[in-house]
Amino acid sequence: MMSSNFNLRAKVLMHPLVLFQIIDAYERRPKDSNQVMGTLLGRNDGKDGLVEITNCFTVLHKEYPDIGRIDLDLSYATEILELNTLAYPQERVVGWFSTGKSVSRTAVQLHEYYSRECGEGQPLHLLVDATLKSQRLSTRLYCAVEMGVPGGTKGLMFSLVPLEMTSGNDEAVALRLMEKQSLQPATKKLGRILPELVQVVDETRVLQQRLDLVLQYINDVLARKRKPDNVVGRTLHDALTAVPLMDSENFRLMFNANLRDMLMSITLSMLVKTQLQLSEKLSSMQDQ
Repeated sequence: MMSSNFNLRAKVLMHPLVLFQIIDAYERRPKDSNQVMGTLLGRNDGKDGLVEITNCFTVLHKEYPDIGRIDLDLSYATEILELNTLAYPQERVVGWFSTGKSVSRTAVQLHEYYSRECGEGQPLHLLVDATLKSQRLSTRLYCAVEMGVPGGTKGLMFSLVPLEMTSGNDEAVALRLMEKQSLQPATKKLGRILPELVQVVDETRVLQQRLDLVLQYINDVLARKRKPDNVVGRTLHDALTAVPLMDSENFRLMFNANLRDMLMSITLSMLVKTQLQLSEKLSSMQDQ
């Protein structure tokens, strides 16, 4: 049974992590496969009409384009979804993605399957052209709209839905780093990604520069060197009131505790990386 049509006035936001995962899956696809597909995860706020695509995972499949049929590894998809729900309980199935230039003939079957997985929500279909033939990553979002004669034959038509990119604070740091690396000359060899502590120092320096600009503006307004702007004043007031009141000693303790946690995470990640490298080398020695 087909679900009701998607609200075309809904706002759909997508995080860059989704595209990175799709591109990675496309680059790692089997040699005999021309595309990859999988499940889109995120949050669907039915009250405000806001859909946020935050994550995804690939689903093993076998497609028969001549007869318009596709076989999904449902046990694998169910297992991965259960593991993701344990790690991110706030995420739900919001649709599916596939790579290609146009909507495939198997989209109707996938829509029926993901209609059951999405529950009350209408599944969305994200189409990504990962070939980069036009030197651009083309992304299009579709929703299925019922069409046909009332009481008679009905079908589905996939209609385009506006899609906006959004990012959180963590993703913004990574995007700025990637942008910085992409601006390097093509002849210059790209350096390795800086350690976490170096990035923290760089971001702290940028924050200090921005605070200096704000203080300079405030001092100029108080000294009557600059005409005050009500919009800037309200923005500064909202930013200051959003920060909880805390004395310097408590802030120092909180900062040091978070810093120790970060150092512990870095140490554990380096240990895991070293163990994996040793295990890989030992395995190659045994094969020889």
